[in-house]
Amino acid sequence: MVAAVVVLTLNDGQREEVALEQRDTVGRALFLDRNDIVAATIPEGVTTIEKYAFEDCGSLVSVVIPDGVTTIETRAFRDCSSLASVTIPDGVTTIGICVFFNCSSLVSVIIPESVTTIEDYVFGNCTSLASVTIPEGVTEIGEHAFSKCTSLESVTIPEGVTTIRTGAFYKCTSLESVTIPEGVTTITRYAFYECTSLASLTIPEGVTTIRMGAFERCTSLASVTIPESVTTIETAVFRGCISLASFTIPEGVTEIGAHAFVRCTSLQQVDIMNPLAQIYSTSFSDCDRINRVSIHDSVTIIFPGGDEKKLRELYQGRPAWAHVFPTCPAANIKWPTSLRERYEAGFIDRATAITTLASLLSQPVPREVIAEITGLRAGDFRRE
Repeated sequence: MVAAVVVLTLNDGQREEVALEQRDTVGRALFLDRNDIVAATIPEGVTTIEKYAFEDCGSLVSVVIPDGVTTIETRAFRDCSSLASVTIPDGVTTIGICVFFNCSSLVSVIIPESVTTIEDYVFGNCTSLASVTIPEGVTEIGEHAFSKCTSLESVTIPEGVTTIRTGAFYKCTSLESVTIPEGVTTITRYAFYECTSLASLTIPEGVTTIRMGAFERCTSLASVTIPESVTTIETAVFRGCISLASFTIPEGVTEIGAHAFVRCTSLQQVDIMNPLAQIYSTSFSDCDRINRVSIHDSVTIIFPGGDEKKLRELYQGRPAWAHVFPTCPAANIKWPTSLRERYEAGFIDRATAITTLASLLSQPVPREVIAEITGLRAGDFRRE
């Protein structure tokens, strides 16, 4: 039986043939650290490219992978910094962890329909990767799968994907648009951290949790749509999103984590729709331009040390809301359960309404402020 051979082209122009110990396998670390290889043709009949097979072949520009290959194992082409393009044949079902990690010259890649999982760090640090096609059969995108792909401008995640794991698109600084399918239920930690070109985002119905730092330091992000299905916005999710000017947090959200919007320096308006929501005193720290807030007075604020206060309750001598939104004038706090409703329903009298307003303003209540906040005529609040 004639041996199966891998045909190599070397950087001095010479040709080399390397026989395989097993006809169907490019063996483990077979060409590891071979910096003299420029091109490689893998023979027909091979089904598996084992771990580290071509790792750190820094001069490898092209490789021909034949039909019939089903498995490319961990780090098979890691640190092949000159590899410019690769065609993964139909039939491949497994592309292992870090297979193309640090392939900094890789410009494009087509992933076949047979692949169901994009493993951890597969294309991490592929800084020249400008386009990638993720097929419909993929259900999971692994941790840091496209981390630091700084040339990647857009990505469409197909409908079958249900899981986008930690840091999947971490520091993809050229990413301008991303389509997230409705099957996804969780945006995991740092999934789009420091995607500084991402300007707008629609999170699909069905997502329930946005994990820590998911969109942190997305400095161009100006528009975000969050569905009613979301219940939790965790710590630092939008920290440092300096282009975000307004934000509506839907009624389904019951928890807004500490530092969730820290240093959103353009944020001017915040609408928190859930009357039972829980926020932290640091949720909006360093948001110095907030000048209008719509919020329910039954929202709970958690302070350092675990102190819990409702918005109107005093904390360290000031209304609790004033610690969360220190730059927002009292007149621009819109209470969905307004004094007017409580007054007209007979739950409070005029004197109580005026006292409540005065405690918010820390001064006597001007007639025009009474009118603006409550919607009542100023004359309706004559002192008895």
